[in-house]
Amino acid sequence: MTDSKAKIAARIKEAREWKGLTQVHMAQQLQVARQTYLDLETGKTEPKVRLLSEISEITERPLTWFVYGDEGIEILESEYKEEIDRLLQYFSRLPHSARNIILQQSINLAGFMAEYTKALTNKRK
Repeated sequence: MTDSKAKIAARIKEAREWKGLTQVHMAQQLQVARQTYLDLETGKTEPKVRLLSEISEITERPLTWFVYGDEGIEILESEYKEEIDRLLQYFSRLPHSARNIILQQSINLAGFMAEYTKALTNKRK
C-alpha cells in the first residue's frame, strides 16, 4: 500500500538532506523552478513518476522507498531473498581483494543496465 502524499514529500526532503544537497541544487538537477521543487517537499504538489525517478537517481535512494517507505525495501528483499542469500554465501567465501573487484564490477554493471534501460524507455516515448 502506498503512503500518503505528505509521507512521500517528507521522504523527498529526507533523501535530499541525507545526500547533503540544497533545494536549489535539486531544482537545478531536475530542471524545475526552486518553488516547484519546494512544492514537492511540502506535499503541495505530488511528483510524477518521471520526476520521482530522477529524484531517486540524484539522491541514490531506491524508488520504492519514496512510495512505500522501508516496507518497499523489505518487499524487494523478500522477493529476491533466496538469490541474495546464495550470493552472500559465495561472497563470504572470497578473499577481500576478490570481493572488492566483484563489488565494483557489479556496481558498474548495474549502473550500465540502469542507463541502458532508461535509454530504451526514452527511445520508446
